Order: sequence, then structure tokens, then C-alpha cells
Amino acid sequence: MRQRAAAMAYPEGVQDRTRIQRTLESPDGTAARVQEVWGEQAGAWSGQGRHWLEHPAVQARIRAMAGGAGGRDRFQDFLQRYFPEGASVERVLTLGCGAGEFERGLAQYRFARDHDAFDIAEGAIRQAVEAAREAGFHHIHYQVVDLNHITLDRDHYDVVFGLSAVHHIAELEHLLTQVRDSLKPGGYFFLDEFIGPSQFQWPDAQLEVVNRALAELPPGLRRSLSRPGQLKTTVLRPSVEQMNAGDPSEAIRSAEIVPLLQHDFDIIELKGYGGSVLHLLMEDIAGNFTPDDALAAEWLERLFRLEDQLILDGTLDHDFAVIVARGR
Repeated sequence: MRQRAAAMAYPEGVQDRTRIQRTLESPDGTAARVQEVWGEQAGAWSGQGRHWLEHPAVQARIRAMAGGAGGRDRFQDFLQRYFPEGASVERVLTLGCGAGEFERGLAQYRFARDHDAFDIAEGAIRQAVEAAREAGFHHIHYQVVDLNHITLDRDHYDVVFGLSAVHHIAELEHLLTQVRDSLKPGGYFFLDEFIGPSQFQWPDAQLEVVNRALAELPPGLRRSLSRPGQLKTTVLRPSVEQMNAGDPSEAIRSAEIVPLLQHDFDIIELKGYGGSVLHLLMEDIAGNFTPDDALAAEWLERLFRLEDQLILDGTLDHDFAVIVARGR
């Protein structure tokens, strides 16, 4: 669903309220640093073959694990099962909209009359505003917002989407309370999130598995895409200081998302889709696993089976999951 959709006409009376608003609060400068990091990355995260989620076989695997029948992705499956027969709603919200691919993709389903979308990165929001305007999607309303300090209207949204953004939030209790109270009775909170170790503090057992598998790969599959001429040899656990220097929000309390969610919400579904091996191992080398290379495809299938088995026997947990919840 994360694709550019064709322009659609919306009912008369829906005004073009696509704009940029700013709600940033961070006395220690953290928000400014996070805004800078994600503003620089806006629109540049994908397309280089460096990340595991860019690989088509990985996406097919995620559809099978977290999606639905007939190859539906996780977003299509949610709409199909919870809002059947083309049902639409009045108002939805995206937390962490980035450059707006999700909102433009959802627009093709005519699902929501109004769609609010928030992100901390002003550069990403500018791209989203322009793309929505070009596509004629006047029902999408973008704002630059620090989700740590968000204030949402009560009983306002039919659905809130948290898309790879909640794991960047330090003030999780505040955000989850705001989301719970903002949902209409019976409304849904849909998350597609990293729920693995906070600040990427991978346990030794996980790193051992990943590095052992990495060492077994043929050299051609270990070629670094960011450092030409070098091979990826080891996955290391970053220090907390390194994490804070890069992006202080990255996975800041990711391991607490599910436990805290259970305090204020009833979790209807939690579909893990792995990542505990593939995310770490394929970083910076994913593009080497070309679909038309039989050897690469064989090794990728081996990695899939390895991750599945280690999760099945309890050695590892799912680091990524799709969650559907309702407020209590």
C-alpha cells in the first residue's frame, strides 16, 4: 500500500487544508536533533538496496506472516477484515507519516474523509505536502509534531496508525494515553513497529547467531554497499553513547511498547514478522541478494528458515510486529 496512488475526487465541502504546522518542545535539544536526522533522510531511506525491508522476497515473507489471504499486505488485510465491503470512516491519524507514502496509498481506497498525519521531520512533511497536492488529495492534513508532547482531541479518530514511529518515542505513557483517549468508542490503534531491544542493545545470543550466519555467507553476498571494496564481517552492538550521538530517539524504549500497550488497550492481534536475524544481517548487504541469482536466493531461504526456527524454539523473539488494539 505504500505507493503513490492516482488522484481521486472527494466530496464537495472537503477543503484543501494541507499545510505545515509545528508543535515541537524539547528543552534539551533532543527534538531538534531528531528532526535534523529524519529531515536529512526524508525520501532517501529506500532505493539503495541497503536495508532488509527493501528486498522483494522479504516483503513477500512479511505479507505471508503479517498480511492476509491472496497476498494482501498488512494494511490491506486490516481494511479488509475490520472494515469489510468498502466501509469508510470519518477521520484517521498517522503517527510518523514521513514523506506521506502511506497516506497517498490509503487514499486510493477512499477509506477516510479526513486524514491527519504527523511527523517530526519538517523536510519529510514538506515532501508529503507537495506530493499530496500534486495528486489532488486535499483531505490529507500534515503537521510537524513532536509525538512526545502531542495533545489529541478526545473521541476524535476512528483509526490511529503508528507506523515505525512509536519506537522513537521516549514519552510512551503520554503518547499511548493520548491515542487511547483520542479514539472513538470501538476505534482501532494499528501499529507496524520495531519492538526489539531498546536502543539496539542486542543480547549476546542474538549477535552470536547473526555473526555465525554472516560468516557462512559467500563473499559476494557480504559486499558492503556503503563501503565499496569492503566486506561486512561483524555485527556489533552499538553503545548507548553511539546511539544517542546518531539518533537519540532510535528504539529509545522499543522493548516497552507491548507491555505498556497492554495497560491501556486490549490487543486484538499481534503478528510478529521476525527481523531478529534478517534486520541485522542484511543491513548494508541486502542488495547483494538479487532475485535472479539462484545462489543468493538459496542463501536467503536458508536465512528465512534459520530465523523461523530460532523464533519457534524460543531462542529469539520477533523484533518487528503488526499490532491491532482497541482502547479500554
